[in-house]
Amino acid sequence: QSPPRSYIYQKRWVKLDPDYLRYFDSEKDAYSKRLIPVSSISRVTSVGDQKFEVITNNRNFVFRAESDADRNEWIRTLQQIAEERKSKALERTSLMSLATDSTTEPADKSGFLELRGFKHKLFVVVAGDKVFLYKNAEDYRLGIGITYIEMNVGNVKEVDRRGFDLTTPYRIFR
Repeated sequence: QSPPRSYIYQKRWVKLDPDYLRYFDSEKDAYSKRLIPVSSISRVTSVGDQKFEVITNNRNFVFRAESDADRNEWIRTLQQIAEERKSKALERTSLMSLATDSTTEPADKSGFLELRGFKHKLFVVVAGDKVFLYKNAEDYRLGIGITYIEMNVGNVKEVDRRGFDLTTPYRIFR
């Protein structure tokens, strides 16, 4: 960002699934640069020509589509999936009398690790069969991550007394 409210856009490939809005450098990438939980999306609004804002509980993300029609389709789809997710969460909460989102898996293990290719240590969370990468513990608390690795396609190999490789068909995380 340059001056306030002035954005420099970077072209990204964006995928939406039932749990996350994720963006990648290209459509060929297996691991995202950022993931936004659908459950954290509170509102999606148009903010001008081709632009729309995804408003979460803690942060706002501005996207620019290739056309106004494309922007409108993204807004409609994101609003629909966010509403469906909220109504399902409300049903679960009332049925189970829980105050928390029951789709959030508790962490089996979490902490800071060095990852080759990153300047700073990342906050890493193992939850169920996934390993989530976050820039820091605050982003973990906010639910805004970098990516996740599905361990059903990966394996772990000790490299030395302080290091290990997490190998997937797409990339080796060292």
